[in-house]
Amino acid sequence: MFFDYCYNSIVKILMSSSYYLPNVSGITIYMQILAEELVAKGHQVTILTSHHDLSSKKEEIINGVRIKRLQVAFKIGKGVIMPSFLWESIKEIRKSQIINCHLPQPGALWLSLWGRLLAKKVFLTHHTDLSFWKGIKNKIIDGGVFVCHFLAALLSNKLVPYTEDYANDSYFLKLFPKKIKAIYPPIKMVSKKDISLEKKIDGLIKNKKYIIGFCGRIAKQKGIEILIRASRILDKRIGKGSYLILMAGPIKVIGENYYDFLEKKYGKELKDKFVFLGNIERESLSSFYKKIDLLVLPSDDKLESFGWVQIEAMKNGAPCVTSNLSGVRIPVRESKMGEIFKIADEKDLAKKLELVLKRGKKDYQKEMDKDNRIFNYQKSIDDYEKLFKNS
Repeated sequence: MFFDYCYNSIVKILMSSSYYLPNVSGITIYMQILAEELVAKGHQVTILTSHHDLSSKKEEIINGVRIKRLQVAFKIGKGVIMPSFLWESIKEIRKSQIINCHLPQPGALWLSLWGRLLAKKVFLTHHTDLSFWKGIKNKIIDGGVFVCHFLAALLSNKLVPYTEDYANDSYFLKLFPKKIKAIYPPIKMVSKKDISLEKKIDGLIKNKKYIIGFCGRIAKQKGIEILIRASRILDKRIGKGSYLILMAGPIKVIGENYYDFLEKKYGKELKDKFVFLGNIERESLSSFYKKIDLLVLPSDDKLESFGWVQIEAMKNGAPCVTSNLSGVRIPVRESKMGEIFKIADEKDLAKKLELVLKRGKKDYQKEMDKDNRIFNYQKSIDDYEKLFKNS
Protein backbone atom coordinates (compact mmCIF):
# COMPACT_ATOMS: atom_id res chain seq x y z
CA MET A 1 0.00 0.00 0.00
CA PHE A 2 1.32 3.44 -0.96
CA PHE A 3 1.45 6.07 1.80
CA ASP A 4 1.22 9.77 0.98
CA TYR A 5 3.31 10.57 4.01
CA CYS A 6 6.46 8.85 5.11
CA TYR A 7 7.08 7.97 8.76
CA ASN A 8 9.01 11.17 9.46
CA SER A 9 6.02 13.31 8.45
CA ILE A 10 3.63 11.63 10.90
CA VAL A 11 2.49 14.21 13.43
CA LYS A 12 1.46 13.23 16.96
CA ILE A 13 -1.46 15.44 17.98
CA LEU A 14 -3.12 15.87 21.36
CA MET A 15 -6.61 17.37 21.20
CA SER A 16 -8.48 18.38 24.31
CA SER A 17 -11.93 19.60 25.26
CA SER A 18 -14.16 19.55 28.32
CA TYR A 19 -16.62 17.24 26.54
CA TYR A 20 -16.47 14.75 23.71
CA LEU A 21 -18.79 12.09 22.31
CA PRO A 22 -21.20 10.65 23.38
CA ASN A 23 -22.14 14.27 24.21
CA VAL A 24 -23.48 15.67 20.93
CA SER A 25 -22.67 19.30 20.10
CA GLY A 26 -21.08 21.30 17.31
CA ILE A 27 -17.75 21.15 19.15
CA THR A 28 -17.74 17.37 19.63
CA ILE A 29 -18.76 16.67 16.03
CA TYR A 30 -16.13 19.14 14.78
CA MET A 31 -13.45 17.38 16.84
CA GLN A 32 -14.55 13.94 15.69
CA ILE A 33 -14.32 14.83 12.01
CA LEU A 34 -11.01 16.69 12.40
CA ALA A 35 -9.41 13.88 14.44
CA GLU A 36 -10.60 11.04 12.22
CA GLU A 37 -9.62 12.80 9.00
CA LEU A 38 -6.13 13.59 10.34
CA VAL A 39 -5.75 9.92 11.30
CA ALA A 40 -6.81 8.98 7.77
CA LYS A 41 -3.94 11.15 6.53
CA GLY A 42 -1.51 9.08 8.58
CA HIS A 43 -1.21 11.14 11.77
CA GLN A 44 -1.68 9.99 15.36
CA VAL A 45 -4.42 11.69 17.37
CA THR A 46 -5.32 11.40 21.06
CA ILE A 47 -8.35 13.18 22.53
CA LEU A 48 -8.17 14.06 26.23
CA THR A 49 -11.56 14.81 27.72
CA SER A 50 -13.89 14.19 30.66
CA HIS A 51 -15.60 10.92 31.56
CA HIS A 52 -18.89 12.81 31.89
CA ASP A 53 -21.00 9.88 30.68
CA LEU A 54 -20.28 6.74 32.68
CA SER A 55 -21.78 4.55 29.94
CA SER A 56 -18.73 5.39 27.80
CA LYS A 57 -15.31 3.77 28.24
CA LYS A 58 -12.46 5.48 30.06
CA GLU A 59 -10.15 4.72 27.16
CA GLU A 60 -10.87 3.41 23.67
CA ILE A 61 -9.87 3.72 20.03
CA ILE A 62 -12.59 4.69 17.56
CA ASN A 63 -11.77 4.92 13.85
CA GLY A 64 -8.09 5.16 14.70
CA VAL A 65 -8.51 7.99 17.23
CA ARG A 66 -7.42 7.26 20.80
CA ILE A 67 -9.87 8.73 23.33
CA LYS A 68 -8.87 9.12 26.96
CA ARG A 69 -11.60 10.18 29.40
CA LEU A 70 -10.74 11.39 32.91
CA GLN A 71 -12.88 11.03 36.01
CA VAL A 72 -15.09 13.99 36.89
CA ALA A 73 -15.05 14.95 40.58
CA PHE A 74 -17.81 17.53 40.25
CA LYS A 75 -19.28 20.15 37.91
CA ILE A 76 -19.58 23.92 38.12
CA GLY A 77 -22.28 24.89 35.65
CA LYS A 78 -21.16 23.28 32.41
CA GLY A 79 -17.56 23.09 33.62
CA VAL A 80 -16.05 19.76 34.71
CA ILE A 81 -13.45 19.42 37.45
CA MET A 82 -11.02 16.53 36.81
CA PRO A 83 -8.26 16.27 39.45
CA SER A 84 -6.23 13.75 37.41
CA PHE A 85 -6.14 16.21 34.50
CA LEU A 86 -3.13 17.94 36.08
CA TRP A 87 -0.78 14.95 35.74
CA GLU A 88 -2.47 12.92 33.00
CA SER A 89 -2.29 15.87 30.61
CA ILE A 90 1.48 16.28 31.17
CA LYS A 91 1.96 12.59 30.30
CA GLU A 92 0.05 13.07 27.05
CA ILE A 93 1.81 16.35 26.19
CA ARG A 94 5.21 14.64 26.51
CA LYS A 95 4.13 12.07 23.87
CA SER A 96 2.82 14.71 21.44
CA GLN A 97 4.22 17.29 19.02
CA ILE A 98 1.06 19.36 18.61
CA ILE A 99 -1.38 20.52 21.30
CA ASN A 100 -4.81 21.51 19.99
CA CYS A 101 -7.19 22.85 22.67
CA HIS A 102 -10.84 23.46 21.84
CA LEU A 103 -12.30 26.50 23.56
CA PRO A 104 -14.29 27.12 25.72
CA GLN A 105 -12.08 25.07 28.05
CA PRO A 106 -10.39 26.46 31.18
CA GLY A 107 -7.89 23.57 31.10
CA ALA A 108 -6.44 25.11 27.94
CA LEU A 109 -4.22 27.29 30.13
CA TRP A 110 -2.60 24.27 31.81
CA LEU A 111 -2.13 22.51 28.46
CA SER A 112 -0.71 25.63 26.80
CA LEU A 113 1.69 26.28 29.67
CA TRP A 114 3.12 22.78 29.72
CA GLY A 115 3.02 22.58 25.95
CA ARG A 116 5.33 25.57 25.66
CA LEU A 117 7.53 24.47 28.58
CA LEU A 118 8.05 21.15 26.80
CA ALA A 119 8.68 22.89 23.44
CA LYS A 120 5.45 21.77 21.75
CA LYS A 121 3.36 23.77 19.28
CA VAL A 122 0.08 24.99 20.76
CA PHE A 123 -3.04 25.81 18.74
CA LEU A 124 -6.36 26.97 20.17
CA THR A 125 -9.49 26.26 18.15
CA HIS A 126 -11.94 28.99 19.14
CA HIS A 127 -15.49 27.72 18.82
CA THR A 128 -17.25 30.59 20.54
CA ASP A 129 -16.88 33.55 22.87
CA LEU A 130 -18.12 33.22 26.43
CA SER A 131 -21.68 34.32 27.16
CA PHE A 132 -21.31 36.45 30.32
CA TRP A 133 -25.03 35.95 30.95
CA LYS A 134 -26.77 37.79 33.78
CA GLY A 135 -26.16 36.72 37.36
CA ILE A 136 -23.17 36.97 39.68
CA LYS A 137 -22.44 33.23 39.46
CA ASN A 138 -22.34 33.27 35.63
CA LYS A 139 -20.11 36.33 35.55
CA ILE A 140 -17.67 34.90 38.11
CA ILE A 141 -17.41 31.58 36.24
CA ASP A 142 -17.07 33.21 32.80
CA GLY A 143 -14.60 35.75 34.20
CA GLY A 144 -12.37 32.95 35.49
CA VAL A 145 -12.57 31.04 32.23
CA PHE A 146 -11.81 34.23 30.27
CA VAL A 147 -8.57 34.73 32.23
CA CYS A 148 -7.57 31.13 31.49
CA HIS A 149 -8.33 31.59 27.78
CA PHE A 150 -6.47 34.91 27.65
CA LEU A 151 -3.28 33.48 29.17
CA ALA A 152 -3.54 30.35 27.01
CA ALA A 153 -3.82 32.55 23.91
CA LEU A 154 -0.69 34.47 24.91
CA LEU A 155 1.20 31.16 25.05
CA SER A 156 -0.29 29.74 21.83
CA ASN A 157 1.18 29.70 18.33
CA LYS A 158 -2.15 30.39 16.61
CA LEU A 159 -5.86 30.82 17.32
CA VAL A 160 -8.27 29.19 14.88
CA PRO A 161 -11.80 30.67 14.65
CA TYR A 162 -14.36 29.46 12.11
CA THR A 163 -14.48 32.72 10.13
CA GLU A 164 -12.77 36.08 9.87
CA ASP A 165 -16.24 37.62 10.13
CA TYR A 166 -16.64 36.25 13.66
CA ALA A 167 -13.03 37.02 14.58
CA ASN A 168 -13.45 40.68 13.60
CA ASP A 169 -16.42 41.01 15.95
CA SER A 170 -15.17 38.87 18.84
CA TYR A 171 -14.18 40.74 22.02
CA PHE A 172 -11.66 37.96 22.71
CA LEU A 173 -10.14 37.34 19.28
CA LYS A 174 -9.69 41.09 18.68
CA LEU A 175 -7.01 40.98 21.37
CA PHE A 176 -4.79 38.71 19.24
CA PRO A 177 -5.07 39.91 15.61
CA LYS A 178 -1.63 38.58 14.59
CA LYS A 179 -2.39 35.07 15.85
CA ILE A 180 -5.63 34.52 13.91
CA LYS A 181 -5.93 31.86 11.20
CA ALA A 182 -9.59 31.35 10.26
CA ILE A 183 -10.54 27.89 8.97
CA TYR A 184 -14.09 26.93 8.02
CA PRO A 185 -15.36 24.02 10.15
CA PRO A 186 -14.81 20.59 8.54
CA ILE A 187 -18.42 19.87 7.60
CA LYS A 188 -18.39 16.32 6.29
CA MET A 189 -21.70 15.03 4.97
CA VAL A 190 -22.55 11.54 6.16
CA SER A 191 -25.98 10.36 5.16
CA LYS A 192 -28.24 7.37 4.80
CA LYS A 193 -31.92 7.11 3.98
CA ASP A 194 -33.79 6.66 7.26
CA ILE A 195 -37.12 5.17 6.22
CA SER A 196 -38.56 5.02 9.74
CA LEU A 197 -37.76 8.70 10.34
CA GLU A 198 -39.27 9.69 6.99
CA LYS A 199 -42.45 7.76 7.75
CA LYS A 200 -42.67 9.43 11.15
CA ILE A 201 -42.27 12.89 9.60
CA ASP A 202 -44.76 12.09 6.83
CA GLY A 203 -47.32 11.26 9.50
CA LEU A 204 -46.69 14.55 11.28
CA ILE A 205 -46.77 16.86 8.26
CA LYS A 206 -49.96 15.52 6.70
CA ASN A 207 -52.25 18.34 5.52
CA LYS A 208 -49.55 20.98 6.12
CA LYS A 209 -48.61 23.30 3.27
CA TYR A 210 -45.25 24.37 4.65
CA ILE A 211 -42.66 22.64 6.83
CA ILE A 212 -40.07 24.68 8.72
CA GLY A 213 -37.12 22.87 10.25
CA PHE A 214 -34.80 23.65 13.14
CA CYS A 215 -31.74 21.54 13.95
CA GLY A 216 -29.69 22.04 17.10
CA ARG A 217 -29.66 21.66 20.84
CA ILE A 218 -32.68 23.10 22.61
CA ALA A 219 -30.55 25.71 24.33
CA LYS A 220 -30.87 29.34 25.40
CA GLN A 221 -28.61 30.84 22.73
CA LYS A 222 -30.58 29.29 19.87
CA GLY A 223 -33.21 32.04 19.81
CA ILE A 224 -36.18 29.69 20.04
CA GLU A 225 -38.32 32.28 21.84
CA ILE A 226 -37.80 34.64 18.90
CA LEU A 227 -39.03 31.87 16.59
CA ILE A 228 -42.09 31.34 18.78
CA ARG A 229 -42.95 35.05 18.64
CA ALA A 230 -42.31 35.11 14.87
CA SER A 231 -44.72 32.20 14.44
CA ARG A 232 -47.54 34.38 15.81
CA ILE A 233 -46.92 36.86 13.01
CA LEU A 234 -46.56 34.02 10.51
CA ASP A 235 -50.02 32.78 11.49
CA LYS A 236 -51.47 36.01 10.09
CA ARG A 237 -49.24 36.08 7.01
CA ILE A 238 -49.59 32.54 5.66
CA GLY A 239 -52.48 31.16 7.69
CA LYS A 240 -52.66 29.55 11.10
CA GLY A 241 -52.46 25.77 10.82
CA SER A 242 -50.87 25.88 7.34
CA TYR A 243 -47.39 25.05 8.61
CA LEU A 244 -45.49 22.99 11.15
CA ILE A 245 -42.11 23.60 12.80
CA LEU A 246 -40.05 20.44 13.28
CA MET A 247 -37.40 20.72 15.99
CA ALA A 248 -34.54 18.23 15.64
CA GLY A 249 -31.95 18.12 18.42
CA PRO A 250 -31.25 17.05 22.00
CA ILE A 251 -33.80 18.28 24.53
CA LYS A 252 -31.54 17.55 27.52
CA VAL A 253 -28.52 19.88 27.44
CA ILE A 254 -25.70 19.74 29.97
CA GLY A 255 -26.02 22.59 32.48
CA GLU A 256 -29.41 23.79 31.16
CA ASN A 257 -33.14 23.10 31.55
CA TYR A 258 -34.24 25.34 28.70
CA TYR A 259 -36.79 22.95 27.20
CA ASP A 260 -38.62 22.76 30.54
CA PHE A 261 -38.66 26.57 30.65
CA LEU A 262 -40.13 26.76 27.13
CA GLU A 263 -42.75 24.15 27.86
CA LYS A 264 -43.84 25.96 31.02
CA LYS A 265 -44.00 29.40 29.36
CA TYR A 266 -45.29 28.49 25.88
CA GLY A 267 -46.99 25.12 26.42
CA LYS A 268 -50.04 25.59 24.17
CA GLU A 269 -48.15 27.30 21.34
CA LEU A 270 -45.52 24.56 21.34
CA LYS A 271 -48.18 21.85 21.09
CA ASP A 272 -50.04 23.64 18.28
CA LYS A 273 -47.13 24.48 15.98
CA PHE A 274 -43.95 22.75 17.14
CA VAL A 275 -42.93 19.09 17.16
CA PHE A 276 -39.79 18.12 19.09
CA LEU A 277 -38.21 15.11 17.44
CA GLY A 278 -35.31 14.78 19.88
CA ASN A 279 -31.77 13.98 18.80
CA ILE A 280 -31.41 12.56 15.28
CA GLU A 281 -28.28 10.62 14.35
CA ARG A 282 -26.10 12.62 11.92
CA GLU A 283 -26.35 9.86 9.33
CA SER A 284 -30.14 10.29 9.30
CA LEU A 285 -30.25 14.09 9.14
CA SER A 286 -30.40 14.13 5.33
CA SER A 287 -33.83 12.46 5.60
CA PHE A 288 -34.89 15.30 7.91
CA TYR A 289 -33.52 18.08 5.68
CA LYS A 290 -35.19 16.69 2.57
CA LYS A 291 -38.59 16.83 4.24
CA ILE A 292 -38.45 20.53 5.16
CA ASP A 293 -39.04 23.64 3.03
CA LEU A 294 -36.40 25.63 4.89
CA LEU A 295 -34.10 25.49 7.88
CA VAL A 296 -34.29 28.34 10.40
CA LEU A 297 -31.43 29.40 12.68
CA PRO A 298 -32.83 32.16 14.93
CA SER A 299 -29.82 32.37 17.29
CA ASP A 300 -29.38 35.69 19.09
CA ASP A 301 -26.25 35.12 21.19
CA LYS A 302 -22.52 35.26 20.47
CA LEU A 303 -22.32 31.67 21.70
CA GLU A 304 -23.44 30.82 18.16
CA SER A 305 -20.48 31.39 15.87
CA PHE A 306 -21.40 29.61 12.62
CA GLY A 307 -24.33 27.19 12.62
CA TRP A 308 -22.99 24.49 10.34
CA VAL A 309 -26.38 22.77 10.13
CA GLN A 310 -26.98 25.41 7.47
CA ILE A 311 -24.38 23.79 5.19
CA GLU A 312 -25.85 20.33 5.75
CA ALA A 313 -29.34 21.63 4.96
CA MET A 314 -28.19 23.47 1.82
CA LYS A 315 -26.39 20.41 0.49
CA ASN A 316 -29.67 18.53 0.93
CA GLY A 317 -31.62 21.17 -0.98
CA ALA A 318 -33.12 23.20 1.88
CA PRO A 319 -32.55 27.00 1.93
CA CYS A 320 -31.88 28.72 5.25
CA VAL A 321 -33.24 31.69 7.14
CA THR A 322 -30.60 32.82 9.60
CA SER A 323 -29.87 35.72 11.93
CA ASN A 324 -27.38 38.45 11.09
CA LEU A 325 -24.92 37.35 13.78
CA SER A 326 -21.27 37.60 12.74
CA GLY A 327 -20.08 34.20 11.56
CA VAL A 328 -23.61 32.77 11.52
CA ARG A 329 -24.56 34.82 8.43
CA ILE A 330 -21.59 33.55 6.40
CA PRO A 331 -23.17 30.34 4.95
CA VAL A 332 -26.14 32.25 3.48
CA ARG A 333 -24.02 35.26 2.49
CA GLU A 334 -21.49 33.07 0.65
CA SER A 335 -23.95 30.66 -0.95
CA LYS A 336 -26.95 33.01 -1.54
CA MET A 337 -29.14 30.03 -0.63
CA GLY A 338 -31.48 31.68 1.83
CA GLU A 339 -32.21 34.93 3.65
CA ILE A 340 -30.73 36.81 6.62
CA PHE A 341 -32.92 38.55 9.21
CA LYS A 342 -32.17 41.21 11.82
CA ILE A 343 -30.93 39.78 15.12
CA ALA A 344 -33.72 39.13 17.67
CA ASP A 345 -36.31 40.80 15.38
CA GLU A 346 -39.35 38.51 15.20
CA LYS A 347 -41.08 40.74 12.62
CA ASP A 348 -38.16 40.52 10.21
CA LEU A 349 -37.81 36.80 10.89
CA ALA A 350 -41.49 36.22 10.03
CA LYS A 351 -41.07 38.31 6.87
CA LYS A 352 -38.02 36.30 5.72
CA LEU A 353 -39.69 32.98 6.54
CA GLU A 354 -42.69 33.97 4.43
CA LEU A 355 -40.41 35.10 1.58
CA VAL A 356 -38.51 31.80 1.42
CA LEU A 357 -41.62 29.64 1.82
CA LYS A 358 -43.46 31.44 -0.99
CA ARG A 359 -40.44 31.63 -3.29
CA GLY A 360 -39.93 27.91 -2.81
CA LYS A 361 -36.84 25.82 -2.25
CA LYS A 362 -36.53 24.81 -5.90
CA ASP A 363 -35.82 28.43 -6.79
CA TYR A 364 -33.13 28.67 -4.09
CA GLN A 365 -31.62 25.37 -5.21
CA LYS A 366 -30.37 27.16 -8.31
CA GLU A 367 -27.83 28.80 -5.99
CA MET A 368 -26.52 25.48 -4.68
CA ASP A 369 -22.78 24.90 -4.67
CA LYS A 370 -22.99 21.68 -6.67
CA ASP A 371 -19.23 21.55 -7.27
CA ASN A 372 -18.56 21.75 -3.51
CA ARG A 373 -16.25 24.74 -3.90
CA ILE A 374 -17.52 26.49 -0.78
CA PHE A 375 -17.24 24.82 2.63
CA ASN A 376 -15.29 21.83 1.34
CA TYR A 377 -14.41 19.86 4.46
CA GLN A 378 -11.31 18.37 2.87
CA LYS A 379 -9.87 21.85 2.36
CA SER A 380 -10.45 22.55 6.06
CA ILE A 381 -8.54 19.40 7.02
CA ASP A 382 -5.71 20.31 4.63
CA ASP A 383 -5.57 23.81 6.14
CA TYR A 384 -5.25 22.33 9.63
CA GLU A 385 -2.52 19.97 8.50
CA LYS A 386 -0.54 22.82 6.92
CA LEU A 387 -1.02 24.91 10.04
CA PHE A 388 0.23 22.16 12.33
CA LYS A 389 3.26 21.44 10.17
CA ASN A 390 4.31 24.93 9.13
CA SER A 391 3.53 27.31 12.03
